[in-house]
Amino acid sequence: MDTNIKRSKIMNKTEKVAQLVNYIEENLRASKSAGLEFIDPRNLGPRLKSRQNHVVFGRRGAGKTTLLYPLRKMPDCVAIYLNIESYKDITFPNIIVSILIASFKDLRQMVKECHPWYKMNFQAIRVCNFLKNEERALANILGEPDQEEQKIRSKTSSAEDASASLGHRGVHIRGGAKKTSEVEVGRVVPRDKLNDLRLKVSAYKDLFDRASIICDKPIYLIFDDFYCIPKSIQPDLLDYFHLLTKDTNLFLKVATIKHSSRLFSRASGRPIGVQLGHDIHEIDIDYTLDNFRDLQSFMRQLLEAAIKGSKISLEIDGLFSGDGFKQLCLASGGVPRDFLSLFVRLANRIDFSRGRTIGKVQVTEEAIANFASKLDLLKVDSADEELVLESYLNSIKAEVYQKRRTNTFLVSKNELELHPQARQAVRALVDLRLIHQIEKSTSSAPSDGQMYEAYILDIGLYDNAKPRSFNQIEPGMTDSKSRKDRLRAAPKLSLSRLEALVESGGVKGKLTITE
Repeated sequence: MDTNIKRSKIMNKTEKVAQLVNYIEENLRASKSAGLEFIDPRNLGPRLKSRQNHVVFGRRGAGKTTLLYPLRKMPDCVAIYLNIESYKDITFPNIIVSILIASFKDLRQMVKECHPWYKMNFQAIRVCNFLKNEERALANILGEPDQEEQKIRSKTSSAEDASASLGHRGVHIRGGAKKTSEVEVGRVVPRDKLNDLRLKVSAYKDLFDRASIICDKPIYLIFDDFYCIPKSIQPDLLDYFHLLTKDTNLFLKVATIKHSSRLFSRASGRPIGVQLGHDIHEIDIDYTLDNFRDLQSFMRQLLEAAIKGSKISLEIDGLFSGDGFKQLCLASGGVPRDFLSLFVRLANRIDFSRGRTIGKVQVTEEAIANFASKLDLLKVDSADEELVLESYLNSIKAEVYQKRRTNTFLVSKNELELHPQARQAVRALVDLRLIHQIEKSTSSAPSDGQMYEAYILDIGLYDNAKPRSFNQIEPGMTDSKSRKDRLRAAPKLSLSRLEALVESGGVKGKLTITE
């Protein structure tokens, strides 16, 4: 009897875990019909809702779309949401045209919602008509060349009086007539689509402002997944739409990956794009491993929210054993989607009906097995920089994991300034969740008077779950006197040597510097 009761409880737990897994899988990606609630212990949501231009930085899976989604439901703003990934194959400046068309279409619908047909006033009708006309005009120029020379021919005419006289016996008859001559004049007029769009800026600003007044709400233009378009056109695209926000009730909300984005540049001394802290304000939603205690607390809240959403009762501590939960937090690199995805894979693998739980070794094995999917995303997110970044990653693994038999390395802050290519590679690999920062500023042991940044390799880079003769350092690890001497004694990675290794590998190409 007691055995049957115990077995029933175990089976009940298995069923609950299955229900939780199904709920997470259905809601792992934010959409109109699904999505997990954004856990916001740092109170970022209210900042995003303010009437300012914002850029939301976060790695893939950090929750950028989930954070942005409530803006679309806010009753006190008009939110135009655009997933920029849908425009990634459109060339510049046609991408501006396409985004304007989509924005005007959505804005026209919003105005109609603010003023239904039965109470539509003259101003609302006029703005809707203007928006519709601009949509058509912009659609017509999509297929036109970006630049062309238009040949214009015109005719000029001139006329002069012609007269004749007839004489008969002293009588003169004079008759008048017009003599006309025409001259055809040809000229070539250069036309630039981007210049034409710039000439429309004032008119478009007025259009957005009128729509805002009619709806009595600010307008938020949301660019999600901004990093998906080429870095070469990112500053120019932002520059145009930032012009529309100046002295208007239109505000930009851009979600992107930090070092996959180029928000600002200079061309012929002219600033292009937006400058952080001046034109646009930064919201960083990443949880990094440099504050591992807060990270673990956040992930626990995330899993508790999923349990609550799945309408079951489960104790998190009953799902893990030993350092299993801690290792899962480490393996996620602080990325919520990675944490939940790994949890789902582990929950499907572990046989809870036999009383088994998720342990440290199982987490490591699953992270290694799942690493190929991260490399696939590197190819997607890094575009033409894929080979260069892979070469840097392989060189870092060779120097740190294979040669020094550890997972941790230090990088001199001085070297980061002197070697922009290697610095960009390190920053990009962090954004791609392939290496992780665990200390933003630390000294070495023994001290050499320099300051360093500390990083660890992603667990997926390990060759196996139990590497031999391996010195693994974990975030926040201290001795009995709360010192981080093991971290400070980690090997120093020379960026000059790293660049030399990449160059010697024959990989050609340079990374676009984003900071």
